[in-house]
Amino acid sequence: MISDLRLFQFKKFKDEHVELFPLTLLTGINGMGKSSVIQSLLILRQSFDKGALQTYNTLLIEDELVNLISPYEMLYADATTPAVGISIEDEDCGPAGWKVLAEGDVNNIPLIEIADSKIYKSALFSSTFQYLNAERIGPRPTYDKLTIKRPHSQIGYKGEFVANRILEALQNNEVVELKSLVQKGHSNKVYDLLSYWVSEIIYPGSKVTAHNKTTTAIELKYTFKDQTTKTFNPMNIGFGFSYALPVILSVLTAKENSILIVENPEAHLHPRGQSRMGQLLALAAESGVQIIIETHSDHLLNGIRVAVKQKQLAPNNTQIHFFTNEFTGTMKQSFQIQEGGELERWPQGFFDEWDNMLNKLLREI
Repeated sequence: MISDLRLFQFKKFKDEHVELFPLTLLTGINGMGKSSVIQSLLILRQSFDKGALQTYNTLLIEDELVNLISPYEMLYADATTPAVGISIEDEDCGPAGWKVLAEGDVNNIPLIEIADSKIYKSALFSSTFQYLNAERIGPRPTYDKLTIKRPHSQIGYKGEFVANRILEALQNNEVVELKSLVQKGHSNKVYDLLSYWVSEIIYPGSKVTAHNKTTTAIELKYTFKDQTTKTFNPMNIGFGFSYALPVILSVLTAKENSILIVENPEAHLHPRGQSRMGQLLALAAESGVQIIIETHSDHLLNGIRVAVKQKQLAPNNTQIHFFTNEFTGTMKQSFQIQEGGELERWPQGFFDEWDNMLNKLLREI
């Protein structure tokens, strides 16, 4: 597990340490660096995938996972030198750091500091690594079959191969490895538990099915317990199904000691669904998956808080990083969820807009 991330003159950060726990929430106002934290890990991953880090001693800043446009765009605005550094501390593999000079107009930037090769045994560089972008694909009449071998993220960065992964799980009779996700009265099969968690998070009584439509396309169908005589194509139901399905499937197919990064898992979900999504992610984190979430949802947070109170997730397995410009010397304030579900602190601007608006409404009366 990665326990610490240090960003030196990288995008929004002058020199910032970000502690990473089994379940880490990145939240805060827009434009304060949440996405930059995730991008720093993705840039390492894509550089590894193309052999840039370990073979060519370069950092690849533009590819499928993340596109930082140019070295100049990557550099901290008030940098005193062109040096940019990304360092991580892995509990199993130890510390490692990569440093470049953000100069010129190149996609592969030569490394001036090279990490020890043992770091590439970290879960960050494993085939079990999964990442889901905030910009996931919406409903489709059919979904493409995956015809090439991917180094990781079998569902696709935008959920584009979710149907392929569902069908694969069905054909292989795949089981969920994370025991806490298996519910009483239900099998341990990925295919069956997918419908259970879709019912819990999106719409009660849902069942997801997948079958080959053509040699290159897969069709998803939904049935609902209150409309048992009809099946529905994703095009005829809400966006919540298409946006949440890849997140649920990523959790159900995750392996112990792996890393899952998800941007805005709450997208297009109603409040109850957001809180239940929080519970699902909490259960996975307690079962050995390191999960990093970027979120704007107080409902998702509250679902995790309830999971902690109900002893489904240990308090010392959580960390919240609140990114804001309210503090000096740092871009964030960090705190944990405590045993009873309460927070260590509740800084100004942290999920307090409901109270702010309520106060304004009451003053008007």
